[in-house]
Amino acid sequence: MVIDNYAMQRDERFFEDPERFEPERFAKGWEERIPRYAYLPFGGGPRVCIGNGFAMMEAQLILATVAQKWKRALESEEEIKPIQMLALRPAGRCGRG
Repeated sequence: MVIDNYAMQRDERFFEDPERFEPERFAKGWEERIPRYAYLPFGGGPRVCIGNGFAMMEAQLILATVAQKWKRALESEEEIKPIQMLALRPAGRCGRG
């Protein structure tokens, strides 16, 4: 069975204005505001990824380090249209789409 995380995370039943970039939606207490399996970055249930806690901590440290050292800017104003394959990728930048 395959679960479409991309579609689940854009479901208006679980996330208000799901297309808007809003990192604050995952602020403290977010787990209580949505159903248990509406967000599955590491799977769920008895087979949840054993590295879940470590990966979340590591992601925060990497993001903080990158944000301090590099200036971020859009390469172009071109709209990026995602395509779903096994992993989500920007269309036209991976030889498909």
